[in-house]
Amino acid sequence: MADPGASTVQQQLYPHPPPYFKLYRGDADGSAERPFPPPPPPPVSGEYVLFGEVHTSEAGDPPLHAAQLYNQAADGSIDFKAELHALHGELIAGICDLLGALESQPSTYARSVEALGVILRNMQHLSRLLRPFQARETLIATLQEEVAHRRACATELDKLAQESAASSHVQLLKDALIRALGQGPALGEEAAVAGDPEQKPGGVRELQSNLEAKA
Repeated sequence: MADPGASTVQQQLYPHPPPYFKLYRGDADGSAERPFPPPPPPPVSGEYVLFGEVHTSEAGDPPLHAAQLYNQAADGSIDFKAELHALHGELIAGICDLLGALESQPSTYARSVEALGVILRNMQHLSRLLRPFQARETLIATLQEEVAHRRACATELDKLAQESAASSHVQLLKDALIRALGQGPALGEEAAVAGDPEQKPGGVRELQSNLEAKA
């Protein structure tokens, strides 16, 4: 016989979706049977708490809600590479301290976890400050790729133009030779000449006959 509490536990693990979707329907016309959905809540302004963290709706980088562990020059510049490398070393040392505390004094683990949280918040804050530099480098790489693509297209077009010009010059030279030797057929004779390869302009028989006539 199945346990009656098993279905209750399963319903708690996989609850039904919230009933808010019933408020939004495609055939809403404002009537009592099909009312319009409620308007969205007003946007949040100022500071608000989300998942236990304090955020703000104002533009800009959020402040560091922890002790600052990285060094900053008097002019406000930061050596991101060196500071992140130093924080990474402190993070490894903090993890080793946490493992040692769990082995020797498990009741003191909270202090090690708090220290790790401060280190990670500093690393996250430095990563946020790097976003403008990342955007700049991404834009530079995108523009360089676009310039390289345009140069490759221009080179290909120049090559095709040179080949087309060379082909046109060869055709003009052939036409000039044909006209000089008097082998150019009339417009109505092209269909008759097309059937015999020796009667085409530049054929061996006509070339010999024209050369003998000019001699």
